[in-house]
Amino acid sequence: MRKLIYVIIIICFLDLFVQFPIVTPYALELGASEFMASVVVAAYSVTNVLGNVLGGYFSDRFGRKRTLLLGMILQVLIISSYISTPTIGVLIGIRVVHGFTSGMITPAAFSLVQDISRREAIGKAMALTGVSIGLAAIFGPAAGGILSSKYGYANTYLILALVYVVGLLLTIVAVKESTTVQSRREYNETKWTTLITRRPLVIAYISSLALMTSMGALSFALPIKTMSLGLDDRVTGMLLSVFGITAVIVFGSPLNNMFNRVAVNRLIKIGLVIISLAMILIHFGQGMSMLYAALGIYGIGYALVFPSMNKLIGQFTTMSERGKANGIFYAFFSVGSVVGSTLAGYFTEQFTIPFFSMAIVLIVLLVVFAVLDRGINFKEV
Repeated sequence: MRKLIYVIIIICFLDLFVQFPIVTPYALELGASEFMASVVVAAYSVTNVLGNVLGGYFSDRFGRKRTLLLGMILQVLIISSYISTPTIGVLIGIRVVHGFTSGMITPAAFSLVQDISRREAIGKAMALTGVSIGLAAIFGPAAGGILSSKYGYANTYLILALVYVVGLLLTIVAVKESTTVQSRREYNETKWTTLITRRPLVIAYISSLALMTSMGALSFALPIKTMSLGLDDRVTGMLLSVFGITAVIVFGSPLNNMFNRVAVNRLIKIGLVIISLAMILIHFGQGMSMLYAALGIYGIGYALVFPSMNKLIGQFTTMSERGKANGIFYAFFSVGSVVGSTLAGYFTEQFTIPFFSMAIVLIVLLVVFAVLDRGINFKEV
């Protein structure tokens, strides 16, 4: 089950990455204005937050496997509905539901990995989930672009729905429920306010917000940067691939042993500093070599932060509350992506320095992090 759950995580995140190159042109093909196309894109992210929170709650209340099964079934149905999208209004409606159903799956899948991992090996297990996400990030956009150019946007969604059928079958056959009858009875004993204010978890939430704010800024402003340098559009994709490949190398190599040996707060701080440095290098970069180096450095920072902040959730929660905590965590994940792209857009319009400004934002969040982590014992509990 351990190996197949990582395949399921790849499928979960393919949903996001396959859509990157096709949602906006699909909306434009249906007659949307550029503004309405942005609404189509944002609708998914907004309801993804609600899906994260409720998916985490469901996984504590009804179990990880049942929540995964429900999410996979709903994903097959809603993704299939893209095939018969006649108007922009209908497309927005589908995106609203799609964001919710997609959001349900993530906290259940990550709670499952944390449940079945030995306490001393959670960090390494989270690194392996990073490999899964990295692979989805590397191959998903390319697959979306190739399939849409060959078969059209609607048929690309049909193929994605079939991938979720595979995910559903894998969940039925390979996944065993990780929660217990007792933990499901105790699902409501921990209040939401307790999970939102527990300091180690707050650190995880801030880390998630910081990391995805940087990612949102990167996705918005990197194409603008490459265009300003007169580089081909394909360079943006190649740069993102460098980031993804670098992160996967750290996640999947013996380097991942550090996630079990080094305190998570130290790794997160180092990672955020490295990401801030990468943002500054992108700002000053005037050629492909500097940009490739900057994205490689960004990948290292991302690889340090992602497993570490996930490890905090597994380390400082019990089984009966872990799903809800992951739901809150991935809600911050989703919000960070929207905040990052929005802030980058504002900084670009007002000051034309999105990456330098984002480095400052990250340093501010790092200071908040450093204040909050004082006095917390980050050793295994």
